Amino acid sequence: MYQTIRMAVTVAALAVAYAGTAQAQPAPQAPPAQPAPANLDEYVKLVRSDVQNQKSQVIGAALALSASEGAAFWPVYKQYEAELTKIAEERFAGIKDYAANYATLTPAKATELTDRALALEEKRLALVKRALGQIRTVLPPAKAARWYQVEMALNKAVDLRLAAEIPLAQ
Repeated sequence: MYQTIRMAVTVAALAVAYAGTAQAQPAPQAPPAQPAPANLDEYVKLVRSDVQNQKSQVIGAALALSASEGAAFWPVYKQYEAELTKIAEERFAGIKDYAANYATLTPAKATELTDRALALEEKRLALVKRALGQIRTVLPPAKAARWYQVEMALNKAVDLRLAAEIPLAQ
């Protein structure tokens, strides 16, 4: 189990590194000097795929699934990850929008971006609840709870890194 926790920390570090590359704004005190490079989206996709592979390994190690459990769990998990990726793409778009408007953030734009971020959090929570409900039908309760713990730890690591990197609205 200790190795699983170490692997989770490693993946969390990778996720944090990904989160740092996913933001497209300058240092907290300066407005954006230029738009994000055209290949930033492609770079983020590559990093995401690596993180998702590592994340799947950590989840697999943490759950220690039998063959029958794995056959039932992985399709549910892959669907969850696909939907989570869509939410992450919307979030990244919001961050890029914030970066583009950071220097001239109007009250209306600040409200729009805040509401957009909140809606994405609600969407992500609804997805986690739905996925957990499905996972509970294919795994024993303790393994479903373990999935939730590991998944939330990884998500929170990314959230914390993003929060630390995105400058406060002026």
